[in-house]
Amino acid sequence: MVYIVLDDTGFGDMGCYGSSVSTPNIDSLAKGGLLFNNFQSKAVCSPTRASLLTGRNAHSVGMKELPGGDQGYPHTRGRVPASAANIAQILGRHGYSTFASGKWHLVPREDMTPAGDRTHWPLQKGFDRFHGFLSGWTDQYQPDLVVDNHAVPAPERADYHFSEDIVDQAIAMLSGNLEADSEKPFFLLLAFGATHAPIQVPRRYIERYQGAFDDGWDAVRERRYRRQLELGIIPSGARLPPRNPGDPAWSDLSETERRVYARFMEAYAGFTEHTDEQIGRLISFLGESGQFDNTLIVLISDNGGAPEAGVKGNFARSYGDPTTVEEMHERLDELGGRGTQPLYPRPWAMASSAPFKYYKLWPFNGGVRTPMIVSWPDRIRRPGLREQFVDVIDITPTVLDYLGIEAPEAFDGVCQMPMHGGSMRAAFDDPAAPAPRDTQFFELWGSRGIYHRGWKAVAFHTPGADFESDHWELYNVEADFTETTDLATQYPEKLKELQDLWWIEAEKNGALPQLEAIPMRQRTYNQILAEPAR
Repeated sequence: MVYIVLDDTGFGDMGCYGSSVSTPNIDSLAKGGLLFNNFQSKAVCSPTRASLLTGRNAHSVGMKELPGGDQGYPHTRGRVPASAANIAQILGRHGYSTFASGKWHLVPREDMTPAGDRTHWPLQKGFDRFHGFLSGWTDQYQPDLVVDNHAVPAPERADYHFSEDIVDQAIAMLSGNLEADSEKPFFLLLAFGATHAPIQVPRRYIERYQGAFDDGWDAVRERRYRRQLELGIIPSGARLPPRNPGDPAWSDLSETERRVYARFMEAYAGFTEHTDEQIGRLISFLGESGQFDNTLIVLISDNGGAPEAGVKGNFARSYGDPTTVEEMHERLDELGGRGTQPLYPRPWAMASSAPFKYYKLWPFNGGVRTPMIVSWPDRIRRPGLREQFVDVIDITPTVLDYLGIEAPEAFDGVCQMPMHGGSMRAAFDDPAAPAPRDTQFFELWGSRGIYHRGWKAVAFHTPGADFESDHWELYNVEADFTETTDLATQYPEKLKELQDLWWIEAEKNGALPQLEAIPMRQRTYNQILAEPAR
């Protein structure tokens, strides 16, 4: 069993979801398995990861947002409590070997030091082995590596790349398991740093896309939307929302800006293709060792495309980079190499999340609706598109359902909170099966959302503003796939129903009191919001 987690990869970034970027290995998983077009993440990495592994809503397990900055309430602790045993812990008690390779990001920074508390590191959370990094991002050439319970120096090889390393390590772990006991089942969490910043990949991958994005983000977004319609991934009546507020038209940019910004996307596309190649190496190993057909693989992204670099983008460092566009232009051939830590300009995140509006961190579909692909040749009899509303909390309960394993009422002497997710097993077998849930709430940095039986209400929160002044919008997402028509004034009673339901669900799932983001997050959010269009 394998969970593959991509980072900051939007709905429209892979070939099977309408992109022109080459992702043949991911596409092959989708072709032989299930491709979901209504999968919901938590719009940012740590809450999605906590929900994936535990089957519970992120607030309930202390992961309201990124770990760090505890605000004094259980939902802000940034550490998953012992009352929420995860999939590795549960499967380990049922005879599975458990491995994690890649990104963790489920501990606050103060726990990552040599003298820090290791209670919430992977080995203490049910994994037999770990090779990766603990924080939110790291340099792909010189990562902050941790092996099992210890920090280790990054390899000094000129050809080293983190994505290649974690797949090497994952294959080695699985090989060792197979050699020790060919009948012993395994669980692997393979969590890439890709395609999160820094966008770093060998130059030959970037050069494969030379000129591919010269017509800019508006044209790329439109092409992806048209391709999604052709593939049937989105409904025929779905409309492409207007460009996001504050994101400039490509035609309004200078020639220098266009040249620089196109290069960012060439690097991102190369990074995506490189990641697909690494996934292909794992698939090949599973096939050659006779394990592929009987291995459940679930591939997701944790949120939509990343907007944090603003309109200009970041070049020398991923966040807070002062490099000017002119300076970027002078060093353009270096982009994606060891001397740079790029994050693309924000409007590329809009194209990444096509056909939806907005991006990572937002409660709209551009933030929360991301790819999910399921492969399991021995069990999936009816491959194809699945349109059921499913949430990341539904993945682990589905796995346990298939295995016939009951979620424990107690684990290591600690009473367990119930899992909040439902099994998707019926949808695996039948494209017309009902969804495992009809209600799901959302909250991040004060912004709110609630889905209920085909309707969705959203309140985008501006940091520092009174929560009571938040503007609510209402969408019939069964009829309006891309959230283009706000029905709040037309159906005030329905909006009030969903607003009331949000408070019920928030209280039930430990999301109260409603809080602002910590000041550091507020500064990031305010910077994104305040940057005007050209």
